[in-house]
Amino acid sequence: MTPVAPAPDAAQRILNLAAYAADCARTHTPITLSSIVDDVPGYESEAPRNDDGDLAPDTKEWEAVRKRLQRDVKDLRDSWGISLDYDETDHSYRLAPPFFTAKERRALLAAAATVDVEGLPSTRPGDLGAAIDDSGALVILKLHALVATFRVAISSRSRVSFEYDGRTRTVEPYALGMWRNHWYLAGRDATTSHFRRFRLDRIESPAIAVDTASTFEIPADFDPDTAFALDPNEWGTDPPVRARVRVSPDHVHAFVDELGGEIVRLPGVLGAAGDDTFVELDVRHYDSFRTRLLAFGRNAVVLSPPVLVDAVRAHLVALAGDAG
Repeated sequence: MTPVAPAPDAAQRILNLAAYAADCARTHTPITLSSIVDDVPGYESEAPRNDDGDLAPDTKEWEAVRKRLQRDVKDLRDSWGISLDYDETDHSYRLAPPFFTAKERRALLAAAATVDVEGLPSTRPGDLGAAIDDSGALVILKLHALVATFRVAISSRSRVSFEYDGRTRTVEPYALGMWRNHWYLAGRDATTSHFRRFRLDRIESPAIAVDTASTFEIPADFDPDTAFALDPNEWGTDPPVRARVRVSPDHVHAFVDELGGEIVRLPGVLGAAGDDTFVELDVRHYDSFRTRLLAFGRNAVVLSPPVLVDAVRAHLVALAGDAG
């Protein structure tokens, strides 16, 4: 791509990147290093291309534009509060949705079934906050089809029945919430008299039966703020320790999204020694931490404390022994 005007300064280039990311989120278009070079002013590069027209990796030119993008992604997050997450599976970036407090989440859920957002297509839901334009922010609500049904049942204190795990469940619904982009219903399973959470996309019924003649009361000690605390690190019973993890720059935001924690050192020059990011987090569930850490492969390595290092090492040794 040949520029027709002087290259924009860093601030303008970063804003160009933000606008491009918003457009791609709105049209569900993947964001790759090659597409950024082609479409975003300020990232022009003479890097060689492969047969598919993409930038050929591991060249001097490719590394230079990659470093520039990584610095801009950091500045975009730190200075503007806009995050681009990297997806290793398809080597692309995505605009990260915003997070909401428990009170904001309840307000959204209360209004979601009755509010239309002007200017948004009704047939293509996306992530919360994924669309913006020059005239102002547009909010996209990604709602499971059953959210409205369960919201009405919760408001009227009506029991609901549906098929789940091959069984018919009769449930007193208490609250709706999300965890890791999945919708959950929390309530008492009248079939077993136990409190449970049901993932909406695993409900098997083609239709939900709402029994308005059978009402109930939500227990006074029910806390919707903790009902969807599904992260084992929040309720684990292992002695709490402070973990320090070295994470490769392209995976740090996915790591923090998955396990939480605080970035204690940001990347410098990509590809150089000592360039990895360090994340610290409190761990109360060792097994869950180990399992989620290993999902990142070589891109995340626990450095301390010894109890977690030993737990990961022992697990890998056991796996190697089983494979042998």
